[in-house]
Amino acid sequence: MPQLEEMAKDGPVILTRNGQPLLAVQDVSGSDWESVSLASSPRFLALLEESRRSYREKGGIRLDDIRRELGMDAGKNRRTQKDAGAEP
Repeated sequence: MPQLEEMAKDGPVILTRNGQPLLAVQDVSGSDWESVSLASSPRFLALLEESRRSYREKGGIRLDDIRRELGMDAGKNRRTQKDAGAEP
């Protein structure tokens, strides 16, 4: 397997059976499990694309509007540099 590991550093390696693609080996050493799982999830990718399409067509929601809708006071939830080092 060391050869396969070395080959995957240059890009995905496609393994075949009877000339048909069977699986791909890809170097993911700089990633975490969650990122790798989500990047290969058709359901997540479809949700992401739908979200992007909706944003292009309808626009987004301002963070202050979300805070207001959730009953969060924007000023209370932001720490200043002065109190960032203070004990609660």
